[in-house]
Amino acid sequence: MVRVVQECLQAVLWNSTVGSAPLGHDLPGNLIAVPLVGMAPSRVVAVRNDGDTNPLVRSFIEIAMAAYRH
Repeated sequence: MVRVVQECLQAVLWNSTVGSAPLGHDLPGNLIAVPLVGMAPSRVVAVRNDGDTNPLVRSFIEIAMAAYRH
C-alpha cells in the first residue's frame, strides 16, 4: 500500500513503471521528471479490472469517485 507521494515515486523506481506526481516534490534516486511543455493539463483517470477483488483498489476508486462528485 502506498501512503504518501514519496512511496509512490519509490514504487516507480522498483517496478520500472511510469508515474505522475505533484510538482515540487523531490525525486528519489535515479528517477527523473520529464515536463510536458506546451500542453494543457489533463484529467487523471483511474482504471481497474472488473474481476479485481482487492479491497484497497475498490476503496480507492470509491473515494476518488466521491471526491470527484463534490
